[in-house]
Amino acid sequence: MSTLKIVVIGANTANVQEIENVVVATVGMNANIIGADINNYKNFTNADLYVCLINRQQEVESFFGVSKVVALTLVPPTDYFLEISKLPAQQNVIVFNNTFKGTAILMGLLSKYHLTHVHYEVVPYDEWNQEQVIEKLVSANYITGSIGYVAAGRDLYTKFGKYLLPDVTVLVSPPRIATAESVSCLARVAGLLYHKAMMKKLQKSASMDYLTEIANRRTFDERLLVECNHARRARVPILLAMLDVDFFKSYNDHYGHIAGDECLKKITKQMQRVLNRSTDFCARYGGEEFTIILHDTSLVNGKHVLEAIRQAIEKLAINHEFSNAAAVVTVSIGFTVEAITIDSNIAAENLLAKADHALYQAKRQGRNRVSAFEEVSPGYVQESLT
Repeated sequence: MSTLKIVVIGANTANVQEIENVVVATVGMNANIIGADINNYKNFTNADLYVCLINRQQEVESFFGVSKVVALTLVPPTDYFLEISKLPAQQNVIVFNNTFKGTAILMGLLSKYHLTHVHYEVVPYDEWNQEQVIEKLVSANYITGSIGYVAAGRDLYTKFGKYLLPDVTVLVSPPRIATAESVSCLARVAGLLYHKAMMKKLQKSASMDYLTEIANRRTFDERLLVECNHARRARVPILLAMLDVDFFKSYNDHYGHIAGDECLKKITKQMQRVLNRSTDFCARYGGEEFTIILHDTSLVNGKHVLEAIRQAIEKLAINHEFSNAAAVVTVSIGFTVEAITIDSNIAAENLLAKADHALYQAKRQGRNRVSAFEEVSPGYVQESLT
């Protein structure tokens, strides 16, 4: 199952938890959720989705892009506004928050619900100097704010508690809830991303060999045509090699298919270690056969690379008592190098036929060797070798 990586961005720990609760409730367990604050969120650059509050939307979108950001609108529950409505008229109420911007939604809702019988004054303690904040708090009879700022143990008390009046009334806004529009938007975007991730995973599965985790036969066929086209346009040679594990049937018969699978995995890893150019390509062609494509490679250089693969596999020293080639697992490799001047489909067929013939020759000559078509080509006839 694909898992989305979602970064939730909040002003503080409580704020992050609020957002995370909404994300978990909306997308369930199909997400790896990472909390970030406004100071470090830019360090998380490889997430599938970024979720922030509406007041941070523009800032976060400008960094990650509009398509990767969902902004939530969180509002206090109804009970909170009922408590506000009970405050005596004409009283001064301090709205305590770390930033002025962070109070925009709350102030808008207080106005929307016509709770204007009291006077509100925002105290953004991170944006004011300490003296300004203290001046407002020492005479405040009523203070309100979200649970992340004014609950017991939060900044109102840890930073400014000693300046508060003994009988001050603090109205704590409980954990906020996301609006229906926010949840709907988050669910829609997360659903699309999850579907896209699943499709990508399925496409990868269709193109990869399940055992060795390299390209499969289908992908090889497609890649060979692409490489032929490119070689023809760029006027550079292309190398195609076919690799076969020597006496692999005997290995499977005597050591078992589980051991055979592990053997193929180890051989694949050795090939990948040698093929270190970004353009180098290898695939499982079927059974114990593999193919290798080297772009813009000469006969001499190609043979050097393939010989390095053969030696690397032999050095694994995987015991094979039933091989007539050696006491350990070995491979035979046949290859050809061509400059493509004809139709790519025909060129691909020719390359395969020549590489296969060279592989046949390598087997006929005793196996555990690398054979070039160009060295064995005179009068060749397609044969089969069991």
